[in-house]
Amino acid sequence: MNNDAQIEYWNGAAGQKWVEQSNRLDGMLAPYAHKVLEAANVQLEERCLDIGCGAGALTLAATRASGDTIGSLGVDVSQPLLSLARQRAAEAGSPAKFAHADASTFEADEAFDQMISRFGVMFFEDPSAAFANIRGQIKAGGRLNFMCWQSLRENDWAFAPLQAAMPLLKEIPQAPDPNAPGPFAFADKDRVAALLTDAGWRDVSIEAFEPSITLPGDDVASSAQFMLQIGPLARLIAEQDLDAKMVEQALIDRLSKDRQSNGQIAMKSACWLVCAVNR
Repeated sequence: MNNDAQIEYWNGAAGQKWVEQSNRLDGMLAPYAHKVLEAANVQLEERCLDIGCGAGALTLAATRASGDTIGSLGVDVSQPLLSLARQRAAEAGSPAKFAHADASTFEADEAFDQMISRFGVMFFEDPSAAFANIRGQIKAGGRLNFMCWQSLRENDWAFAPLQAAMPLLKEIPQAPDPNAPGPFAFADKDRVAALLTDAGWRDVSIEAFEPSITLPGDDVASSAQFMLQIGPLARLIAEQDLDAKMVEQALIDRLSKDRQSNGQIAMKSACWLVCAVNR
C-alpha cells in the first residue's frame, strides 16, 4: 500500500503548523482523548499502541494510566510532531516511547495489550490491510479503541468555515471521494465495521459521540485566526491562493453566531467511538 501522499503532507508545512498549535489542539481535542481512554480502561502495566500519535498527548496519558512504569508506544509518520512528543516525554520523565513509522507496515518487537487512537487512523490508502497489520501487533484478546470523525456536514466546526468562505472561492472544489484518506474518511460507520471485520477484528461496536467542541481562542478573532491555520479551510485557502483577510472577515461573521457568554466559540462536533477485540 502507498501512503506517500499523507507522509509528505504531515512532514511538510502541515506538520509544522500542528507543532506550533499543539497545546491549543490538545486542549480542543481533550474530551475525545478522554473518551478513548475511558473506553480503553487501561490497566496497571498495560502497554498501548497509539496510532497516529501526533505530539503524543494520548500516548503520554495512556502511559500514566498504566502506572507510568511501562511506556506505551506512539507511532506516527510526522517527524516534526514526533520530535515534540519525545520532548514532552523527556520533560515529564515519562517512559512513553515514539516511533517514526507507517502504522500500516509497522512491526513491533513484542505485542501490545491494546491499540488506541485519537483521530489518527483515517489516513490509510488501504485501511483494511492497515488494520490487519495493526491487529498483528496486539495480543490475542487485546482491544482496539479509537475516535474518528463522522461526516464533514455533521461537524459544524469544520463545515461552517468552509460555507463562510464559499462566496470567495475562485472555483468550487469537486466533492471528494468520501472514502479517500482524510479526516472524514470513516464517516460511514457500516464501512468502518466491515473494514475491521475484514481485518480480523471481532465484537466491533461503534457509538456516536457528539459533544460541543470549543475552538481555541478567547474571542471570535483569535478563534478565526486558528481556523485559518488548521483544518479544511486552511488547506482550501492554500490550494486556491485566496485573500486570507477577506476569508478571515467572512469567518469572523460566521463564528460570531456560535459565540458563548465567555467569548469563546463552541460548535457542534460528531464522532464515532470505535471498539473491537483481537481474535
